[in-house]
Parts: sequence; structure tokens; C-alpha cells
Amino acid sequence: MFGAVDNPRIGHDISQEREREVRVVAMLGVEIVGMLGLRMLKRNQQLARLGFTHNIDGGDPAVLEIARKLLVGQTHRFTPFCGVHSLAEWWRVSHIAGSQSAVNVALLSATEQCHLVAEGELSAVELLDACLAQYERHNPTLNAIIHEEIDAARTEARSADDARVRGGPGGPLDGLPITVKDSIDWAGRPSTWGDPQYRDHRPTEDASVLAQLRAAGAIVWGKTNVPLHLAEWQTFNSIHGRTNNPWDVDRTPGGSSGGSAVAVATGMAALEVGSDIGGSVRWPAAHTGITGLKPSYGLISQHGHTFPGQEGTVDHNVIGPIARTIADLELVLPPMHEPYISLRDPSQASLSDFTVGVLLDNPVGDQDAAVTATIQAAIDQLSDAGLGLAEPPPMDLLLTGQSIGQQLGRAAASGPNPPPPSADVGRYDEGSRDYDALIAHASRMTHREWMSLNDERERTRLRWRDYFRTVDLLLTPIAATTAPPHDERSFAQQRVVVNGVERSIAEQWFWAGIANVTYQPAVSFPAGCATDGLPVGMQAVGPFMSDRTVLRFGALAETVLGCPLTTLHARW
Repeated sequence: MFGAVDNPRIGHDISQEREREVRVVAMLGVEIVGMLGLRMLKRNQQLARLGFTHNIDGGDPAVLEIARKLLVGQTHRFTPFCGVHSLAEWWRVSHIAGSQSAVNVALLSATEQCHLVAEGELSAVELLDACLAQYERHNPTLNAIIHEEIDAARTEARSADDARVRGGPGGPLDGLPITVKDSIDWAGRPSTWGDPQYRDHRPTEDASVLAQLRAAGAIVWGKTNVPLHLAEWQTFNSIHGRTNNPWDVDRTPGGSSGGSAVAVATGMAALEVGSDIGGSVRWPAAHTGITGLKPSYGLISQHGHTFPGQEGTVDHNVIGPIARTIADLELVLPPMHEPYISLRDPSQASLSDFTVGVLLDNPVGDQDAAVTATIQAAIDQLSDAGLGLAEPPPMDLLLTGQSIGQQLGRAAASGPNPPPPSADVGRYDEGSRDYDALIAHASRMTHREWMSLNDERERTRLRWRDYFRTVDLLLTPIAATTAPPHDERSFAQQRVVVNGVERSIAEQWFWAGIANVTYQPAVSFPAGCATDGLPVGMQAVGPFMSDRTVLRFGALAETVLGCPLTTLHARW
């Protein structure tokens, strides 16, 4: 296989590699697509289809050209957004990704993985093993997966393969390896929420969303790391330690679905199930160069995603998918959402059918100039491709949502935490609205206060409805900076450097909070990389229950903006 061939140089001229290419073709017995690590075609079938009558071992140029064209064609099929355009480039991406085949199937999109399994070109066991190889290679450094059930997953994968051989009906995610956030209940497995007192907490049934995904054929094999009580935008706790960003291990991948994002970005999982009450899907997606959907509130059941000992729906919290491409989010959303809800099909077929508002700065927290420039460049590209641009909503609408959201969000998340210090309660009563004071008040908020804030929320939702009568979506940043360095102080003490100045990380909730408190869907997708080489995410926010329209826009934008993960994978 490929590993027996000399390592290729990066950026070399294909014409200088003819002899090596011919040797590769000869070694593989012209099983060209087998270089993908797939069992797509048998040797004799491949020879017959290509009509070879040439001396392959002798390096016939005609054979070489056929091989090159076939591989380039397969490149475009399997990696439509990643810019791999030659056999030499195929070699380079494969080698640096650590694969022993020309393409590491663990890094293909979940959509392509499902297609290959459904067509019998790749077995569920082979796909699972490819993801597990990524786990063995990268998890010791990154610490994304904190619990695994490999033997059980292999048994499920073999059963899926056997059923397919017998001709049994397969689900839309048949044989797809996935992981889930620590806080998503998986029967009999730990669900700790990063809290030492719940180290041995094991739910007795699957969360509704996990049961639905498994019924669709997904094979869950691991759980991913979170911060304590999911209560911040980094990922570390005293049970499982710190999760590192694969782009730079000295930086956080974000949180609270940080382990989720790292598992997907590195190919340990095809898809992930995260959650988002204030950016916990979208921040990690942005910081790792992947995609994440915060769905409309109520679209996906929260059952099985509650703090141990609690039941009931948590205000404006959602469960959402994390993936490498928007197409993967489109694939997984139907089996995830409540079966009684029917989402409207998007009417837009191209970027020119969309009109979007754009907002790139705000009065609450400074925005890093390099991040803003990256997003502006992406918007310019989308505009050049036909996207219509419009004004953002009035700032007072966004600031009202910010105020309501901070209070309702803190109230929703205060349940698992101990009573606040009396000093913080006193400071709130004296007019302070810093993070600790808001948390303190939230823990003692009366029902009357909550109802008043909820009433204001409903008025705000009506104003959003009016804005979206003439504008399809709103485009904004999702985080003020690229992934910041690890900072394991309390959330209130954490700082990020914005334009060379330390700022409170709590200020950065503005962008994520736009969609949470008013129940709207928002997708985070890569806008490109900033001058520091780290990925930058942009979010598209849409009206309530327009999730498919938001994803349609993301998919169209992705074809223009490309796939930064190839940059990450090329470093390995």
C-alpha cells in the first residue's frame, strides 16, 4: 500500500514524479480506487473497466495519464470543497494526514462515508477502525474522548455489515461512527458534567436524540469532554483534565462542546451531538474550523440532557449537531429532530436568492481586527458570488436581547450550582451587573421577575419576526477572537486579548446570545483563517424554525469559501 512508497515532497512538480506514480500504480495492481483504502473495485474489474492493454510495470505514460485522471476525478467526488487537484496533491494530503491509504476515510465528510457504506464500497467495521486510528493517534495529545466503548461499537458495526449483506434496510446513518458530549445520556455510561461528585453517575436510558440517531443506524462509540457543569467556553474539569485545540495545543478549542468539536475536526468521529445555551456548539466549531448548528428551540428533544437529579426543559438550551461540512448537518438534522415537527423547505437555490443583514461589531465587547477582516473578506467573496446585502437590525433590538438573555440564561443555568456568596447578591442590589452579580441574582430570581423578562423576550421575538420579513438571515461573527490560550481561572476572571488589550471573556457572549434567548436557529461555519493561521467562524442567524434555510445558505457559502480543515490535516 501507499506506506511502502517514498514520502512525497510538498509542493513539487507532478511531471517530476512520473516514475514514482507508475510504481504506485504497479504496486497496487491498478486498483486505483483502492488507494482510497476502499474495497470499491476488484483488480480484474478495474482492469476491465479501464481497458488496460499496456505494460503497467514498464511505466507506460498512457497508463499513468489514465490513472492520474481517475484519481483526480475521485478527488473531486470525495473532497468537493478541499481543493485537491492532482495525484501529487492527493499523496501529500494522505501522507501528512497519517493515512496508509491515499485518502484517510476518517476525514471524509459524513455524507460521503454514509454513501460508501451504503454502496458496499466501505464496511462499517473499516470506517469505525479508521476513526479509531485517529483516536489512537491524536487523543493522547488532545484529550477529546473521555470514555470509549470500542468492543461494543465493533459488535454493532459487524451487525450493520451483516444486515447489509443480507439485504436488510439500512438507515440514513447506517454504520456511521459518532461520539456524544459527556452530558448527553447514554444508558449505562458515565454522564459526569465534569463534576467529581457525579464521576460514577450512569443514566439508565439513552437521551431521546441519541436513541433516534442509533435508530437511524449511527454507531456511538465514545463520549467527549466538557467543562464543569458546561458553564464556560473552554473545556477542562478536575475529572478528565483539559482538552486541547488541534490547531494549537496551547489554545482552547472552546466550550462547552469542546471535546465534541475536536473529535469531529480530527476524524475521531463522523458527527457529534453537542448542546448550546450560549454558544456551546458554535464557539468550538468556530475555533476548530468546522460547522455547528444551534437549532431552533424545541426542535430537538432535551430529554436526557439534564443535570443529574433534575428533569424538565432548560430555558433556551438546545441540543445540536457538530460536523465537518454543512452537508453533514443537513444529513443528520432529520433523524435528530422531533418527528412531529415538519420544517419548511428553503425556497432559495443560489446565493443570489438570499438577502442578508451584516453586523461585524457591537458596543458590548471589542472585536479583534484580524477576525473582522477575515469575515469581511468572506462576505466580499459571497457578495461577488451574488449574495444580496442589507442593513442589520436596530442595535436597541440586539442590546435588549443581550440584557434579557444574560439574565434568563444565568437563571436557567443556576440550578446545579451552590448558593452564591452574599457579597455578590449585595453588589447586584447595589446596581452591579458584572458576571458574578448576575449569577448571584439569577439564583434567587422570583417567578414574577422571570415572567416579566419572558414577556420582554416575546416582544423581542416579534421584532425579529418583523426584521426577517424583508431579510432572510443575519451574518455576524461568533467569537471576538480566534481560539484563545488556555485560561483555567474562574469564568469571571478569564480574559481574552482583543486588539492587544485584555478583555473579560464574559463580554464575548453578545454574538452567541443573539440566537439563544429568542429561540432562533444559527449555524457557525468557517469564514477562513486569520493572520495567526487559526480558523475564524461566521454565524448565520435565521427566523424561528428556518433551520433548513439557514443550512441551505451555509452549504452555498461553503462552496465559495472552502474548507480550512485541509490546512489543519496537512500539518499532521
